[in-house]
Amino acid sequence: MHALRMALLGYGRFGRVHALRARTHGAFELACVVDPDPHARQAAQADGLLAVASLQDLPPGIDVATVATPAPAHAAMAMALMHRGIHVLVEKPFAPSLDEIEAMLATQCSTNRLLCTAHIERFNACLHKDAWPVRPLHLRFERACHAQASAEALVMDLMVHDLDLAAHLLGLPHQASCEVLSVHVQPRSVAVQLALDGQAIQLRAIHSAPRSRARLAWRSDHRQDRVLDLSSPSPPGSTDALTRQYSAWQRALQGQATDLASAMDGAVAARRALAIAARL
Repeated sequence: MHALRMALLGYGRFGRVHALRARTHGAFELACVVDPDPHARQAAQADGLLAVASLQDLPPGIDVATVATPAPAHAAMAMALMHRGIHVLVEKPFAPSLDEIEAMLATQCSTNRLLCTAHIERFNACLHKDAWPVRPLHLRFERACHAQASAEALVMDLMVHDLDLAAHLLGLPHQASCEVLSVHVQPRSVAVQLALDGQAIQLRAIHSAPRSRARLAWRSDHRQDRVLDLSSPSPPGSTDALTRQYSAWQRALQGQATDLASAMDGAVAARRALAIAARL
C-alpha cells in the first residue's frame, strides 16, 4: 500500500512534534506544511519540508491532513480541507464554539470525508498496561501545565482531555447525560464536579505549575484509591502515544475499528467543555 500524502496545518511547538511522528511513520508521506506565519514556514523549510502560506497553495494529490493550528482556526481549516476531498485529523479541542461544532459535523456528512479528533490521551501507555474497572465508584483527574493560562484555556485545552478520557474509559454512548454540579475558579486553577451518566467525576486543571503533570485516581470498591501518573514517559523501546495515534488513524482510514476519537467523540467532549466554560 502506498503512503498517504499528508498536509500538516500549523507548525508551532506541537505541530513540529506531529511532523516528526508523521515523517517517521511508514503510512504517511508529509508532503506539505501550511502556516501563515513566515517564521513557522522558515522553520519547516529548515527541517526539509515544503511550506506554504495557505490552502490555496497546497500541492496536488493530498490525501489526508492534520490540523494542529490554534483552536479558533480548527473549524474553518477542517471544513475547507473536507470540501477539497481530504480526510482530516483535527487537534483537540474539536472546535471552540457550538456553531462551529455543528458546522464541522454537517460538513463531514455532506462531503463523506473521515473526520477524527486527536485526543492523544486515549493512547497513553499507562492506560494500556493497567486493568480498568468497568464502573469505579468515582474518578478524579488532575492536570497541570507549566505555562500561564486563563481559566477558559484550562478548561478548553487541558480539561477537555479528561472529559473525553472519562467517557472513553467508561464506554459511554454519545448521548450520555452530563450535569455540571459545581465549578470553582482559583487564581491558578479550575476545579469541576460533574455527573457523567450518573457517574461522579472530579476534574482539576492548574496553570503556572513547577512542571507539567497529569494523573488519574479511581476507586472500584471501598479500599484506597488507585492512582495512575499519566505524565509518565513511555517505557524504553515502546511506541509513543502520538505514533500510536497515527497508526490508529491509518487503520481508521482503512475502515477498521480503533480507539481513535471520532468527530462525534471530539464534538461531545468540546460541548461538555463549553458547558463548563460557560460557568466560569
